[in-house]
Amino acid sequence: MFQLNDSEEIYSFENEDEIKKAIETDKIGEVILDYKYKSITYKMNRIKCIRLSDFIFWIQSDFIRIHLGQLLCLIFDLIKKVQSIESQGIEHYYLDLNRIWLQLQENSYPSIIYQFLYYHIHFTGYQCPFYEKKDSSLPIKASIKIKEIIQIIINRCFNRVHLKWTDPHKREELYNATIKPIMDLCKQNSSSTFQIFAQIQETLKQYKYEDDKKNNSVQTLETDDKINDFIGSQREKAISKVKTDLNNLIEFGSQYGQIVIDFLLQQQIPIISKLLESYSKVKLEYFIQAQQLGNNLQKREIKIKEILKQKVQILIPESLKKYDEYFKFEITKQEIGTLEQEIITSVLKSQQVQYFNNTYWLHSNNQHIDDFIFAAIPKIINQYVDDKLEELFTYKILLLIDELI
Repeated sequence: MFQLNDSEEIYSFENEDEIKKAIETDKIGEVILDYKYKSITYKMNRIKCIRLSDFIFWIQSDFIRIHLGQLLCLIFDLIKKVQSIESQGIEHYYLDLNRIWLQLQENSYPSIIYQFLYYHIHFTGYQCPFYEKKDSSLPIKASIKIKEIIQIIINRCFNRVHLKWTDPHKREELYNATIKPIMDLCKQNSSSTFQIFAQIQETLKQYKYEDDKKNNSVQTLETDDKINDFIGSQREKAISKVKTDLNNLIEFGSQYGQIVIDFLLQQQIPIISKLLESYSKVKLEYFIQAQQLGNNLQKREIKIKEILKQKVQILIPESLKKYDEYFKFEITKQEIGTLEQEIITSVLKSQQVQYFNNTYWLHSNNQHIDDFIFAAIPKIINQYVDDKLEELFTYKILLLIDELI
């Protein structure tokens, strides 16, 4: 539908053996492990990979169209994924919509009209707490958390699914017959994913789920709206312009970074959705918003650098005292200044800070996001100071040895 830039996600991890096992079983994109600082970086091709929180938002905004059959299959596949990893002894205690990805198969991409959707589900963020939340360290098994996620998906998406009739009473009857039993199971502490799995299987069978490209049965139930309703529609005619406009938005936002792109898409997609019936006349306005958010992010980075500089200027002299017992090297002001800059740069690139650049969803409606970012700094700065000082003294020792030779 549109050409998102490649992006990176970065998370922390605790146990090397467990994270290796998780990656072997559940890998998406290019994965880079940093064992020293216990971070994992995912490099994503965003044309082929969609974050579940984005996907749900597009449905909720009535931007993309999917059938109820496709929505139930998504939930079905999520449960299968949780069952698969847990059957192999892999636990994910920090699962949410932002850490679930749909890796699309060839020529399969959601659109403003119905499309066949084929994908593999992957999880990221294994072992990484939610640094953007107050209860960040509270672990919950994926088989429990997925029940909460299913409820969120249904609550946000069911009313956006178009059925073959518009009578609200029939919609309510269908909800009670197909969705409510799933929701009830998700709300029960004693229910298992296997019970939910079986319930969805039964619903798909009872309502004659079809997935037949030859006959244009776009992964539908017998109660779903049909694809032919949108052939030649205003929505279909708008596809080309919507694609062009969103690609232009992404290109403009890229000068400020992925967070700004995510923000602009969240702002503009609901506007586009409301105007699709007369979209040929629409002109999107987002330049000022992008500049304002870009400026705010820049101000935040300046503030982080100021905090770091203050802490580093205290920590370096304290840490140097540890070396005074063993070495009598002269440390110049220039070397101290270089150390400060290297430490600040390293902390800014650390997983604890870069984590907050994973997605704008971490920032959306989060009044305390700055506090969470600033709180992450003291937890890591000591290690970077120690590492850089060790590098400096190692260099001086090697230099001295070279001079003596």
